[in-house]
Amino acid sequence: MRNKLLIASILGGLIASGYALTFSAPVANAGGLKNAKIYPKNTNKKAIKKDMKALSKALGVKCDYCHTMKALDKDSEMKEKARDMMRMMKAANKTLKAQGFEKSITCKTCHNGQKIPKY
Repeated sequence: MRNKLLIASILGGLIASGYALTFSAPVANAGGLKNAKIYPKNTNKKAIKKDMKALSKALGVKCDYCHTMKALDKDSEMKEKARDMMRMMKAANKTLKAQGFEKSITCKTCHNGQKIPKY
């Protein structure tokens, strides 16, 4: 219970401060992909697909929840929201690591198979 409260307070602080929205600068053309803004340039496409499958499972959604299937590189409101959440998660994990926590949070930590987290 203590860990959940700590994680919730860290996430809340990050959201309130706007830190999650400015955590990392967009990266152009990651791994030969069009419009990739989260992953480093040298990221393998297979690694990104693996992450996307884990993300869709964590939210209980399919690819078309964020992507336009006829134009995967096209931005959407949900795609931007997912990027913001990824930045927030990265920042939270950095904070948790600095505080001595060994485990990291993932999308599943809050979403647990739901589009909108219960808390």
